[in-house]
Amino acid sequence: MKSFEGNRFQKVIDNVIFKSVLDTFMYMNSKESHQYGYGAYLSGDFTLREYDGADMLALYWYSRNLRMFRNIQNIPHNSEDRILVIVGNGHAAVLRQLFTSSAAYDFTEFSSLK
Repeated sequence: MKSFEGNRFQKVIDNVIFKSVLDTFMYMNSKESHQYGYGAYLSGDFTLREYDGADMLALYWYSRNLRMFRNIQNIPHNSEDRILVIVGNGHAAVLRQLFTSSAAYDFTEFSSLK
């Protein structure tokens, strides 16, 4: 059974008309889409018992995202290099937060790429 948040997200997606693959990628990489992707993790298993779901999210899923970010930090690069990161939308939301919060990186919106 879908959660209320999942149903709300599906309604938003159903109302978006993608005219091309590029339009689809533009939407999938937008801040709005990332917020919905992140929000999906705050329902479902997150609501298990008192804090079990929250603990599971914090201990496993958020840790996984921090490890992914750390792996990206370990990629040899200089200030002129660009790093393309391709991940699922739920991970993209957290990585967006980490990259925009880090002074070491200049986060570039997908929609601004040329």
